[in-house]
Amino acid sequence: MKEAVIGDGGKALQRKFKGTVTFTVGGKLYSLDLSSPSNCNVSEGDAFDGKADLAITCSEEVMGKMIRKEVQPQQAFMKGMLKIKGKMNLAMKLTAVLAATRKKLPSSKM
Repeated sequence: MKEAVIGDGGKALQRKFKGTVTFTVGGKLYSLDLSSPSNCNVSEGDAFDGKADLAITCSEEVMGKMIRKEVQPQQAFMKGMLKIKGKMNLAMKLTAVLAATRKKLPSSKM
């Protein structure tokens, strides 16, 4: 995901998705900051001290399925495979973040 937010790709993604997100994937915590064009960043741990605009929790398996487009984030949420807390307008734009990540991931990682 870090490659997707660096440089011009990060600025384009930030125009679509303005906010901060914490992802808890399989027990590991990651922070995504797209709050400003100059500060697009991904880091391990909670960089926002629990005050992210959106918190997403899922298993590694579900995250992999979303990145591979085997399941849409909205479907995963409705089936209880994905937990969301925070600004729902950002949650609806999660597909844009996954699409940017998908473009940068080597096929062996998907």
